[in-house]
Amino acid sequence: METSRTHPVSETQLNNLSLSFENLQVNDPSYSSFNEIHPSPPVPLYPQSTWAVPSLSGRSTVPNLSGTSNPQYETITSSNFQTPLGFQANPFQHCANSGILLLAQDEQGSQYLQEKLTSGDSRFLDKVFNVVSEFTFQIICNQYARFVFGKFIETCNEDQLLRITLQITSQDQLFVQASVDKFGSSSIRKLMKAVANRPPLLDLVMKALKRLFRLLMMTKPGSSVVLQCLEQIYQHNNKNDFIYQAALEHCLYLACHEQGCINLNNFIDEMKGPRRKQILYLISVNAASLSRNFSGNYVVQHVLELEDPYLIETICFSLRGHYIDLSLTKCGSFVVQNCLKYRITVNYIVEEFLLNSDQIFRVACDKYGNYVIQTALIETMRPNSLHLHQRLVTKLQQNLDSLRFGYGKHVYNLIKDCDLQN
Repeated sequence: METSRTHPVSETQLNNLSLSFENLQVNDPSYSSFNEIHPSPPVPLYPQSTWAVPSLSGRSTVPNLSGTSNPQYETITSSNFQTPLGFQANPFQHCANSGILLLAQDEQGSQYLQEKLTSGDSRFLDKVFNVVSEFTFQIICNQYARFVFGKFIETCNEDQLLRITLQITSQDQLFVQASVDKFGSSSIRKLMKAVANRPPLLDLVMKALKRLFRLLMMTKPGSSVVLQCLEQIYQHNNKNDFIYQAALEHCLYLACHEQGCINLNNFIDEMKGPRRKQILYLISVNAASLSRNFSGNYVVQHVLELEDPYLIETICFSLRGHYIDLSLTKCGSFVVQNCLKYRITVNYIVEEFLLNSDQIFRVACDKYGNYVIQTALIETMRPNSLHLHQRLVTKLQQNLDSLRFGYGKHVYNLIKDCDLQN
């Protein structure tokens, strides 16, 4: 019996057939008529009703039950099969954008699309560009699709990168929602990295960050976008100035925000250039009001910990006349304790306590104030402040019995310990 003529294909084409296209619809007329032109050969039936099962290698594994060889089936290889014309063409050509979106949101589908993007196929890049343009938020904020976005902006052409950047940065709601999202913030950071050496596109990103600085800095993911900006493009001083102008405008508001104060402290650590001093000075001169705030006091303490003599003096000077009442609050007492640790300011802080001798016992017996007085006693034991230490002890000893009980007992015990050491 004469066998049907075959159309051999390469091994690469056969491997392409193994890719899964379960979620894709291929609308190719040549594919629909394939079975009519090339009908499938009947499956041979062997003795004892044993069905032939081809191996993965392409050679037949038909059991030889008759004891004789069967060359016709032993020579079956992958070259006997033909790739449908619909699969030979671009498989995404007729696929809806929503179908590619679903593929991108799948872990294996995302990996496949990333590999496909590296092939440099311009038709495929155009297709992905259309998908990203139509489903921007769904792509950049998805756990797996964000990797497709990252790979796309690495391989796309300049015009496509411009259009995507413009689309994201021109829609404030989209930019904010993406930046404060766990996965979306990663996509925005990748976009900033891609445009870092493209000044026109960088301008678009920086202006968006300036407009939305306060909203971004109120969340942890959003602040990571701002900090990434400072880290990657700090050399572009004129670009960073957009961010510093926004920080100068919103730093006091952020300092009083529960999450914003943490993000602002991180921002302070990353700041560079002349604007840094302006922002730190603005915080320092407003130390009196910030020190009373549950969140703001942490920002004041963070500035003090920079150990800049000018900033320390500025903060302590702005707190003059407020040390007593600040010592009686939880937030303020932390700031006063930190101010007492610096040699350049401890003297006039203790002088203020001594001038308000009628209030010093109130502070010493207070739930929070007793820690301030203890810190003052310890810090004035330095050689250059011993005269202040003695004056402070003498003042407290005038009514020492009132400190025996309650929170004052901590101060009382410390004074007794100091007397024993002397």
